[in-house]
Amino acid sequence: MNPDFRGWLIDEMRFSPGTVDATMKKLKHVGDRCNIEDRESLQEWIRSIWQEKGNKTANGYIKIINRYLKFNKKKPLKYFKEYESFTVKYCSEEQKNRLLFAAEKTGPREKAMFYLLFGTGVRLQEACDLKIQDIFEDTILVKGKGQKEREIALPGETKAAISDYLEVRERTDRDHLFTTEKGKITYNYFRARCQIVALRAGVKFHPHMARHTYASELLKQGVSVYYVSRLLGHEDLSSTQIYLHPSQNDAIEAAKKANLFQKNYQRVQKPDDLNLMDRRGFEPRTSSMPRKRSTSDLPAPLPKMWLFIVHDSN
Repeated sequence: MNPDFRGWLIDEMRFSPGTVDATMKKLKHVGDRCNIEDRESLQEWIRSIWQEKGNKTANGYIKIINRYLKFNKKKPLKYFKEYESFTVKYCSEEQKNRLLFAAEKTGPREKAMFYLLFGTGVRLQEACDLKIQDIFEDTILVKGKGQKEREIALPGETKAAISDYLEVRERTDRDHLFTTEKGKITYNYFRARCQIVALRAGVKFHPHMARHTYASELLKQGVSVYYVSRLLGHEDLSSTQIYLHPSQNDAIEAAKKANLFQKNYQRVQKPDDLNLMDRRGFEPRTSSMPRKRSTSDLPAPLPKMWLFIVHDSN
């Protein structure tokens, strides 16, 4: 965080000391949970707050973040009241293939980077922090937000790309997978290499789109939203459900497969059959209960008896 930000709040914005302290405290809270210098990282974190706590809390953080963005002369984030839903950007199959091809042409490191992003759905910072000792035969162990660990399946294609990269990897850092001439790869350098590959592929891309694509493809292939949530490291299923974005064609195909009319229905009723039903359309009950007795079943009535009362005149 730029140390001149506090002075700017006081001198330029004319905020009170209490407002300045509250702004710095909240901004530090945001910076501990995402990269405040990266717009995509900010948007993802804000979206998770919005889904968990609603518009009011999310917009409160956006207000603080926009002060910092204004200081850095960057475009502010939109408040959630300005739109009803969040549109997830993901790569089409053609775009993904073009990016993977361009990454392979760029170099073994870039190929491993893109195969890791598309094959595991890890966040950019998680990819930067991934250690060689946490790569196993068919899984990887990553540390997500709040230093929470989770295990993710490692596709064979991604494992092969990483193996090829390890043969030429610069050993300027002993532990971390991705390195540069100066040591462990940084967040901004990783993102810059992704932009170079995207330009060569002719695709508008940011690293988080690979995570969106990973989640969307798993859900489309029938993987449970609960399992996808665990793989992505989401604490709330609502964070994963934003990737459920079926197209109109998907909806039509699903409707075609639905069984709207039973095939084992009984024969169509004839008019004569309707006489067997009561006026409400129900068939007569065939149960073991005794039927209602008719008047013919009743015993014959007793003969009438006349009662005469004799009054004694005496």
